[in-house]
Parts: sequence; C-alpha cells; structure tokens
Amino acid sequence: MKRNIKIKSANFPVSLGNVGENVKKIKELIKTSEEEKVNILSLPELCLTGASLYDTYLEEDLLKSAEEGLKDLISFSKDYDLAFTVGLPLRSEFCLYNTIAFVRAGELLSITSKENLKTYEKMIFKSKPDGHVKAFDYHLEMEDYVDIISGLKIGISIGEDDDMTIPKSLRLKELGADIILHPAVDVRHIYSIEESVQNIEFLSKNCIYVHTSAGLGESSTDLVYTGSTYIAQNGEVLRNNPAIFPMDCYEFEWISNFNNHTDEKYQVHKFPYLPDEEYSEYYLEEALDIQALGLIQRMKAVGTEKVFLGVSGGIDSTAALLAIVRAYEIAGFDKAKIGAYTMPAFGTSDRTKSNAYKLCQALGIDLKEINISKSVTAHLKDIGHDGLTPDLAYENAQARMRTQVLFNLSNMDGGIVVGTGDLSENMQGFATYNGDHMSSYSLNASLMKTELRYMIKSCAHFTDNDDLKKVLNDILDTPVSPELVSEKAGEITQKTEDIIGPYELLDFFIYQHLTYHKSAKEILTDATYAFEGAYDRETIKYWLKSYFKRFAQSQFKRSTAVDGPNVTGRSFSPRLGFKIPSDMGSDLYLGDLDEK
Repeated sequence: MKRNIKIKSANFPVSLGNVGENVKKIKELIKTSEEEKVNILSLPELCLTGASLYDTYLEEDLLKSAEEGLKDLISFSKDYDLAFTVGLPLRSEFCLYNTIAFVRAGELLSITSKENLKTYEKMIFKSKPDGHVKAFDYHLEMEDYVDIISGLKIGISIGEDDDMTIPKSLRLKELGADIILHPAVDVRHIYSIEESVQNIEFLSKNCIYVHTSAGLGESSTDLVYTGSTYIAQNGEVLRNNPAIFPMDCYEFEWISNFNNHTDEKYQVHKFPYLPDEEYSEYYLEEALDIQALGLIQRMKAVGTEKVFLGVSGGIDSTAALLAIVRAYEIAGFDKAKIGAYTMPAFGTSDRTKSNAYKLCQALGIDLKEINISKSVTAHLKDIGHDGLTPDLAYENAQARMRTQVLFNLSNMDGGIVVGTGDLSENMQGFATYNGDHMSSYSLNASLMKTELRYMIKSCAHFTDNDDLKKVLNDILDTPVSPELVSEKAGEITQKTEDIIGPYELLDFFIYQHLTYHKSAKEILTDATYAFEGAYDRETIKYWLKSYFKRFAQSQFKRSTAVDGPNVTGRSFSPRLGFKIPSDMGSDLYLGDLDEK
C-alpha cells in the first residue's frame, strides 16, 4: 500500500546555552511545519542546548533547563500532530547522555542515546546505557524503533553512530525500519561534504534516510560545522540544503589503499595529505571557506567587524590574509576595517616588507607600518640587555612586541587579533610563547606549511588578478624565516628550515605520527622510500629525532593553544582531546629508532 508522508529536515541558528530561546525557535519550526502539513520534523543533535558547549554540559543549571525545555515542548506538542526530534543532554541517575527525544502530540515516544562518542565527548557523556532510562518524570526502555504514522517504523541514529564498523542504521534496517532519522553534528573539513554524501547514499538504500546537522550559531572555537540537511531514498539524495554554501552531489569511486603483496617496488607518497593535482581550486576554496566561516562566527560572537594582524610578507600571514578577505566578502564587511600592519625590526628584509605592501595593495587593503625597533631597544635596555647580542631574549622581544602592538590596537579600536602561525611550527614549538604564539583566533592552526604553500600556489594559478599572482609567486619563492636576526641588514640570513628541518620532511612526520600513530622506526622507513633521491636515510633520521624532541618539549605551548578552525580534519587542540604531559621526554618516541 502506498503511504504519503511528508518529512522535513531542518536546523536553526542555535543560541548556545540558552535553552529558553532555542525552545522558542523550535516551537516556531513546529508551527511552520504543521502549516506545511509535515508529518515528521527532524532537528539536529543537541539542538536544545547547542552542540559545542564542551564542559558546559556538566553545569547543573543547563541540565535542569534542558529537562524543563523538553517538558515544555512535549506539552506544547499536544496541539500538533507531527512527530519531531529534539537533541539534548540528559541525566539519568549519575550519568550524562547525548540523547534524542522523539515526540508526537504530547507524548514522548522514545529516547535514544548516542553510542559512538567522539574523543572529547567521552570526557563528558557516557555511551548508550543498558536497559531503561530513568530521567526526570520518565522511565523509558531504550527502543531501537517505534511504530508511527500509518505503521511505518522509524529508527533513530545519532551522529557518529553511523561511523561504527557496523553503522547503527544498518542494524535499524534489519529491525525493519522504513525511515531513519539521523540528527548529527557534522564537522566541516576539506572533502567532508563529499564523504557525507557518499555515506548518506549508501545508508539510504532500501529506506528513507533523513540527515540533519547542527551548524548555524554553533561555536567555531576549534571546529566549523556544516549545518547540512539531507533527505535520501534508495541510494539517491532527494533534498539537500547545506548551510551557507551551495554544493553539488558527485559520484565517487572507492579506491583501496591497502598495499598488495607483490614484487612491485614499495611506494610512499611524499604528500599524502595533498591532492594529486598540481593545483586544486576545490581544495583552495574549501579551505578558505572553512577558515572564513570560523572567523565570521567568532567576529559575530564578539560583536565586531574589525580584525588586526601582522603582515610579514611570508607564507603564514599571506594565507591568513587571503582567508580574512574571503570572510569579509562572505559576510559583507567593509575591507577598510581590516587592520593590517607591518612591524619591521632588526631582522626584517627588504624583500618580505616589499611583498607585504604589494600583497595588501593587490587585495585592496591599506597596510600600515609601525617600526618597533626603538621600542624593542628600549625594552632590552630596561631589562639590562645590551641590545646587540642576538640571543633568545633579543629574538623573542621582537615577537612579543609585535603581539603587544596588535592587542593594544585591537583594544583601542575594538576588534580581534588574528593569529597566523601554522601547524608545522606549532607542533615543533617554533613560536614565541606569549608572542606570535598568542592571538584571539588562529586561522592557520590546523594547516601545515606545505598545505599553506599549496593553497597559495593554487590561488596564484587560478586568480585573474595579475598583481596578486605576481606577488604570491614571489612570496612562495622567498625563504621562510622568522626574520629576528640578520647578519646583513635588509637581507634574509636566518632560515627556519636550517633550524627545524625541511618542511616537506617535517610535515610528512607530523602526518604519519599523529594521523596513524606510527613509531619513529616506521616513519623513518616510509620517509626513506618517499624521499628517495632527495634526502639520504641519515639526514631523514637526524631531522626525525629533532622532530620528536621538539614535539615533546613544546607540549606546554600546545596546551594553551588558541582557538582556531579545524580545516583538514586533523586537530591537536587540547579541547578536542589531544593531550600529552607537558613534561614528558622524547624517549618514548625515539626508543626504537636505532634498532635494525
């Protein structure tokens, strides 16, 4: 028998921690959906409170508000026939769960608890309980599905539950579910939308699959969320409405990554984290959009349209400025409110300073100059430094002065300081503590130097702005340097790769170590194959030892990492669960490196 059913997948600009305001918005959605003759309304995971509250979920007032908010919605629904999902943190006895309540016509039909928790969720929530759930006025069995609407069986799967070895949706289909509702909190990173579409197409076979992700209004502290909504049936996406940016649905072919045991030469890619193409407009656009969305959300939360950053004419500040310009274009902000400053000092080269001016001019931005040499000299004199010896204090005083200038400017004029440091250098601790290590929001926090180079290279290739193309190519050709010491005035003599190693090696180490948790010995083997002809084994080994030593020594800096968007899906923020002791040595990592 043919059944007519109308399903709506919807999200809304959530008010973080403000349950009362979110209840009002959900009520409005219910009213609108009823008028549209909707039968089932799917709302996102944790939509009653917001999905990016971290430890705030442990606050007693929030939990009580969530309970009361759900009760209010259940009572409100008595006058409406449609069924709807509500995501909320729910306390049962002494445990806290990430749950979806399924409500219809004044009745709580079921409560579903998330099973497969993200790393940082495990610090807050418990997995699915056994047996029943006892919460406030309700004592409910944990049902896998409920019968509703013309006998159709409705299953509910939450977020990462469909990332399990056996996705929960497959279990639900075995139980006879006709419709699967999937409230989620999808993290946006490069290629995430395509991956999501693939999963939805697969999971919607022989059923209707409704995917609803949080996003609008969520915090961008470490992650940017998609806010995407989908309805699919029998392997085909019928409706899609990704938040903010349009998208296309593509067909993809899964290619096995497993090594076949043959006599063929063992091959390892130098840059497994980059596209195979020499240039990728898609990669560039996705990365810039994610950075831009994170920055826009932060600026809106602060209530400002002004940013301040130091533009050195190097790769990091160039990439950050490109993302800032993208944010201002999306949000419709006035680019005159971008506070771009060059702050030359003792080691600043003529080339980088010139490129900073050319870059800003090509982007239509006014670059201001504040020479900090006199200020740094005065400070060094104050602390008893001779102002000549190029030691650590001499170098760091410059970096800290630049940060101080930017924060004071932001305090004077209202705004936020945008950090430009990249993942490669942050993983090595190659940043001045409380200097360039610090900002209000760090745009490049999850991007390695080679990834930033790839973005700039792609931008130079695809831009129609000849002036921009020219300066970007020169920036790429300029040696990377902190420019804190110069043996010859106006020239680059201090080179970062002489200190921490070649970026292509460093980024390979980071990717293999922190993505796959490979041992130093395994990384050495892979790197030897990947960079054959470029570096010999002993050179690779030297820089690998340096990497692990610096990695262990600099955890104290990463423990205080500034907020910033996760662009690549690799995040080492302590707020997302990346934690190692700050005083742990490198022996753990290097123990097997010299074994034959």
